[in-house]
This record gives sequence, C-alpha cells and structure tokens, in this order.
Amino acid sequence: MQLAEGDNHMVNQKWLLTFMSLAETRHFTLTAEKLHMTQPGVSQHIHKLEAQLQTPLLHRYGKQFELTLAGEKLYAYGLQAQALHTELAQSIELDDPLQGQCRIACSGALAMYLYPFFLNYQSRHQGISISLEAAPNQNIINDLLENKTDIGIVTQEQFSEQLTQTYVGEQALQLVLPKQYENENISFDFLNSLGFINHPDGFHFLEKVLKANNFSDYKNRENVHIKGYINQLSQILSPVSKGLGYTVLPASAVAQFESVDMLSIAALEFKVSEKLYLTKKRHRELPARYQWFEQKIKDLLGN
Repeated sequence: MQLAEGDNHMVNQKWLLTFMSLAETRHFTLTAEKLHMTQPGVSQHIHKLEAQLQTPLLHRYGKQFELTLAGEKLYAYGLQAQALHTELAQSIELDDPLQGQCRIACSGALAMYLYPFFLNYQSRHQGISISLEAAPNQNIINDLLENKTDIGIVTQEQFSEQLTQTYVGEQALQLVLPKQYENENISFDFLNSLGFINHPDGFHFLEKVLKANNFSDYKNRENVHIKGYINQLSQILSPVSKGLGYTVLPASAVAQFESVDMLSIAALEFKVSEKLYLTKKRHRELPARYQWFEQKIKDLLGN
C-alpha cells in the first residue's frame, strides 16, 4: 500500500472516517445512515481512498465485501489514530497537579534551604519529579529565557518584557568566622590575615557586606586574600569551623550547618540582606503542579 504521488503522504481524514465506519458496520446503507451521507457518497469516499493509496481496500462479491489485506492494515492504522487522538485530547484537558517534572533554579544557599521541603512533598506525591538547579543569577535568567527551567529565584530585578517577577522576601547575609574569633574587633586587615573561603556567590556576598559596613581598607577583589574555594555549599563552612578562614553566606545556610556551634557571626554595624524575586517567563503558562511550589517558596521566604 502506497500513496499516489502528489498526495503529501497524508490519508484524507474524512475518507478514513467513512472507511472505518464501513469496516465496522460491514454495510454501505448503515454507514450512510450513521454518517448522514448518501450511499453513493460512501462509495465515492472508498474509491477516492483506493485511488490515493493505489490499492483495493475491499473485495466485493454481490452486495457484500471483505477487507483486503491493505484494507485490514488501513483499519488497524485507523484504530491507532483514533486511540492517539483520544489520548491527546485527554492529555490536553488533564492538568494533574500531582504529576510531572518541576524545574526550579536558585542560588546554592536557597537550594540547600528549600530542597528538604520539596523532598517531603515529593515523598507524599511520587508522581512529582523535582529538578532543582543551583546557579548564579545570570545563569538562571538565561535558562528561563531559553525554557531550560520554569521558575527561578534571583536577587536582582529584571526589566525585561519577557519576564515577570514577584518579590518573595529577603535573605540576611552573615559574615561567618571561626568560633575563637567571636569577640574579635573586625577589620579588613584582620579578615585578610584569616583568609577568605570563596564559593560561587562568595565575592558577590562579600562585597555587599564590606561596602555596606565601610571597610575602608577594602578596594576591590584583587586585594582579598583567598584561602580556599569550594563549590559544594554543604562544605563551605567546614574550613571556617576548623579555624582556616572566614566566609559570607545567607543566614539560612549557616543555620543548617551541622557544626554551627563551631562558628561565630560577626556583629556588623549595618545588617545586609538581599531581596529575592520569584521569576518566570511572562507569556509561558505553567502546569498546575507548579502552584504548590510557588506558594511554598513564598511562605518559606517570608512574603
């Protein structure tokens, strides 16, 4: 069975519907009545299909017929097409809030804070799949614009026609020192003597704290003494707890560190925090399963 040249390799759906009905009723008159057609009209559709496919579909004898092998194959194809059509219609209508993948991106500190809550939800609703990406602001924005993630939490307002943002709260930044320095008079020289434990958001956080508190000796990143770099959030505070350096992290990340009693938080004159914005693509409709995550993020982050 093959299509005639110039027929664009598509079976005419109206003719196919007539053929499927005829194959099921096995009667031209009943098919005509069922489809509100004339009997010659039914015959014409079958002849057009046979011409298009370049093969007989019916073996006629008297007023009766049997399907040819090509007719049997076309009938099987028609059943598959009907099933796919039904499945598609149901899929479009159904937006199950407890099924499907949720793709969310935020900073490493927020990921560490939010992920346990997401896991608890997933354990109750295992049809949900969670993809949580820890990334800096610009990477999150790029991924949103390229449809690689669906919800992002960033610390910068984006003035873009393609994005929409909702303020969801703030995260306090803390200058974290080893426990033995909890009463130390903090200066930039002292911090440099101790050494900075850097991480993916390290310089961004450090500069905000130093500039807000007028550490006059701080000029730029080049005069920061870096003692180490770690890109695994859960490990950033380990060298600090062992007296090997200092760092700057959101309070939520510090609170979750298992040896928090080995740390001290510097008493800064001016507290520093970052605003957090839940960010999505403006004209991209998200499935219902994202509603719980959006509300949970807003509840946890304080808005």
